[in-house]
Amino acid sequence: MVAVFAEQYFLFPLVVLGLAGVMVLLCRWAFSKAKGGSLVRRVDQTPADRDAFGLLVDIRTVPNYNEARVLVSRLKDFGIKATAARTTDGWTVYVWPRDEPAARGLLDAP
Repeated sequence: MVAVFAEQYFLFPLVVLGLAGVMVLLCRWAFSKAKGGSLVRRVDQTPADRDAFGLLVDIRTVPNYNEARVLVSRLKDFGIKATAARTTDGWTVYVWPRDEPAARGLLDAP
């Protein structure tokens, strides 16, 4: 037989409420908008310069995201590693320098 004391009935809800309060405060701190207060990564939505992508070479710039994704998909179908990024000129497709001639030839072909 298990003995249950009246203190346990009183203490358990207090412990649960205390832990819930700590979780609320922790989440509030983690997702706060105060400078340096949040642990959640903020994403910069401003367009970057075309030359801000290190070793990647820009192949073509298109006005919208869908066209850029179509070009990236076309390049990937032929085994060329490619990505697209939003730049100040529009959406730019980037490849590695060793893949540049093949990518330009593929995209310039009719």
